Amino acid sequence: MTEYGLSRRQLIIADVVVAVAYAVLLLLSMPSDALIVVGLALPAAVRRLWPIPALGVVVVVSAIAVAVGALRDPLLATAYVLYIVALTCASSRPLSNRRLFGLAGSVGLVVLVLAMVAGAPAGRSDVTLVLTGVAAMYGAWMLGRVVRDRRAAAARAAQALAEQAVADERLRIARELHDIVAHSMGLIAVKAGVANHVLQVRPEEVADALSVIESTSRDALVELRHMLGLLRTSNEPADLAPPAGLAALPDLVARVESTGVRVELAVDVPEPLPEAVELTVHRIVQECLTNVTKHAHAHQCHVTVRGDANAVQVQVTDDGIGGAAVEGHGLIGIRERVSMYGGTYRAGPYDGGGFEVVVRLPVSA
Repeated sequence: MTEYGLSRRQLIIADVVVAVAYAVLLLLSMPSDALIVVGLALPAAVRRLWPIPALGVVVVVSAIAVAVGALRDPLLATAYVLYIVALTCASSRPLSNRRLFGLAGSVGLVVLVLAMVAGAPAGRSDVTLVLTGVAAMYGAWMLGRVVRDRRAAAARAAQALAEQAVADERLRIARELHDIVAHSMGLIAVKAGVANHVLQVRPEEVADALSVIESTSRDALVELRHMLGLLRTSNEPADLAPPAGLAALPDLVARVESTGVRVELAVDVPEPLPEAVELTVHRIVQECLTNVTKHAHAHQCHVTVRGDANAVQVQVTDDGIGGAAVEGHGLIGIRERVSMYGGTYRAGPYDGGGFEVVVRLPVSA
């Protein structure tokens, strides 16, 4: 842990330098009290190593200095060590401690003012020095607690951000899994139903249905392996397919058309999109087409993807019965993806009949 951009070792060296300078100043003013000087300076040098023992030593030496009349400063060494104690030592009763030190500081300041009004010259009277030292210790303690509380708050905020990042990543993984599984299993279920229906009447179509089931399931396994590969903690390279994007839309459309829905695809994106945006566009189109095959009972569907340097727009319309108007997991997932990019989303019955989904995603610079 560092403070003010310095390492712990550098801070200890700084404390030693301060303690030596403080000892030199005291020796110049009280050369005959070398033991007291050492007793005041040494705890300041080791305050980060042993804060509680250092505080105990400096308090005892300061009391002796007051008793023998050798006090030359308002308990600066004690306040210097007390700051580290307040900063590093946890308190089991923080509210009681704050009240106690607040009361002590207030009493010290009041007595100091009364002493000065009574004629005790500031800086000369031992009483004035002691009371000023009480105020200095109070300030050092409160400063240490404030810094400690702010660091604790910053640590809690960082922990909250980390937990939120984990929650967001879990949501993203759940959304990806839903899109992959829902789309693939939807197509497989449709083609399996077709194969079972035409098995006796048109057995030649069964091979085509089984071919679509095979390719769809294989593609789903590749995408799942890609996602699981991204979650690996080992450094071993994985043989992964590239993530889905705009280039994969024709294959997606071809699989949907194999279910009997005619799909018209138009892609006009002159500028390359970021990989994350391309994946989001692919997943949105995939979810819309899944809803078309599973819920809308449509015969025709139009998919339009247009983009420029600022945004990309996805529009999917069908001529179905509008069964997808009920917002299920798919449409909720689309809305969540759009909200991640701060885009706009609209889904509902189409004016000419059927259902329409319109999404606009900003493209980050």
